[in-house]
Amino acid sequence: MKKTYALVSAILFGLVALLHLARALTGWDVFIGDYMLPVARSWIVFGVTLCLAAWGIRGGGTYALVSSILFGLVALLHLYRVLVTQTVVTVDTLLVPLSASWIGAAVSVVLCIWGFRSYATRNS
Repeated sequence: MKKTYALVSAILFGLVALLHLARALTGWDVFIGDYMLPVARSWIVFGVTLCLAAWGIRGGGTYALVSSILFGLVALLHLYRVLVTQTVVTVDTLLVPLSASWIGAAVSVVLCIWGFRSYATRNS
């Protein structure tokens, strides 16, 4: 179970890294409400998520704890978008529906719980 969690979360971090790399190379405009997210941030997120993916593949000791905390924060951000702000998000000209944040929150919560359980069974 521990190795499966690390592999699944590493694959997801790798996919996020690839999306941010694609955005950085193509210059897609991302708007969160009226705020345009600078392309330079995608380079930073690309580097961080690529490191997380590599760490997950290697299977470091505290990887499950760190990644589950990050997934919990992602879940909170998605829930905040849906329940509080209902902010319009556009990627280039594509409107990202609020239902995408419900899905993102659900997946993030599942990964957060799975990660904490993997960490707890490893340290018991």
